[in-house]
Amino acid sequence: MKIQLKEITIKEVANGYKNSDEEGVVGYGGKLNIHPKYQREFIYKDDKRNNGIDAR
Repeated sequence: MKIQLKEITIKEVANGYKNSDEEGVVGYGGKLNIHPKYQREFIYKDDKRNNGIDAR
């Protein structure tokens, strides 16, 4: 399978944007699955998550 670059505008990505707890987040007329309904949610609280990123 060969992948070809296709330039699209932000307007096209936002076309058909839907954010639903039951169906996830989609855009690009339903062709782009931004956040699938089966995607696991964040499990860490902000302070614990940030500790893992802190580079001090």
